[in-house]
Amino acid sequence: MRAFKAMVRKEFLHIRRDPQLIGFVLGLPVLLLILFGYALRLKVDNLTVAVWDDDHNFFSDQVKDRLQRKGRLIVIDVTSEAEIKGHLQSGAARMGLHIPKGFAERLANNQQTSFRLYVDGSMPTLAQAGMYGASVLTDEGAAEELLTDDPDHPSPPYRKPPIKIEQEILYNPDLRDSDFFLPGTIGIVIMVVVLQLTANLVREREQGTMEQLLVTPMTPFALITGKMIPYGLIGAFDFVVVSVLAKLVFNLPFKSVLPVVVLAALFILALLMIGAFLSTIAETQVQHGFLIVFVLIPSLLMSGFVFPIEAIPGWLQPVAWSLPMTYFVEAIRGFTLKGTTMLEEWRNFAALAGFMVGFTVLSLARFRKQLA
Repeated sequence: MRAFKAMVRKEFLHIRRDPQLIGFVLGLPVLLLILFGYALRLKVDNLTVAVWDDDHNFFSDQVKDRLQRKGRLIVIDVTSEAEIKGHLQSGAARMGLHIPKGFAERLANNQQTSFRLYVDGSMPTLAQAGMYGASVLTDEGAAEELLTDDPDHPSPPYRKPPIKIEQEILYNPDLRDSDFFLPGTIGIVIMVVVLQLTANLVREREQGTMEQLLVTPMTPFALITGKMIPYGLIGAFDFVVVSVLAKLVFNLPFKSVLPVVVLAALFILALLMIGAFLSTIAETQVQHGFLIVFVLIPSLLMSGFVFPIEAIPGWLQPVAWSLPMTYFVEAIRGFTLKGTTMLEEWRNFAALAGFMVGFTVLSLARFRKQLA
């Protein structure tokens, strides 16, 4: 019994002497509580709808006002169908609505008008939320607001609703969940593999072989990149495997291959440098594993992989945009579902390149500090 108590006391002493581990153990539950309590929202309000008002009168203004008041949508004005589709492709809007000419005239004649509703189907949750928001144009409340009766010419006892919605779902017409999840799943698979492999620098330190590397005639940059590149090639191989499986098994529509390859290369390089930076912070592989969790869980929950970024509270959204996974998910969905070009996704490429360069500089700075 005395030996048992001594062993328990010894382990508590080890834990107490490792303040970083204590910080990770306490910090991870707090992080999870905040993310699940604040960041995860399935209901999305204030989606943006691009409205092409081709009638320009009091009643078309009433339609836009109802979308904002009852549908809780953000209305932006555009001037053509091409502009609507451009906003949907870039992600500036999630829906588009065309109010045709003659709407007010048909309204006065108790005739129904067909409105064209364009829906971005690349994220089924948002598409369904948007269509639900637009349904306020066809309910009884809309009829009461828009239809006016002339006392001298009473309306017939039954009349059609003033507006009929004809919707067109773009990019993912069948709202297939696999088309939504698989592009992000590819990124998560690569992230897990690459970040786990980058623990090699920590392993060298634990095994006492780092000193042997330090006496070799290599610069810190050559040492770090030389150790990271093989793991990058493994990550690239995994990317090819999961992408081919996604295409063959689930028929993920890769509309353009070369941009996806370039995007994956940038993403892997950024992850390698993030992993190298984490390796310069962690003193043990256990600590490195905790640091990976701090990167992986926010990437799973806040990058748009599962939950829409629009649903995250505004004060937490900057965290989402500080994750490389966010830019990878947005770009690969554009390439696979929307058929966007590299030029249209240049912001995401620039962000990933910034992560790569920034964490390379940070890794080299910390490595030189440790050498000194």
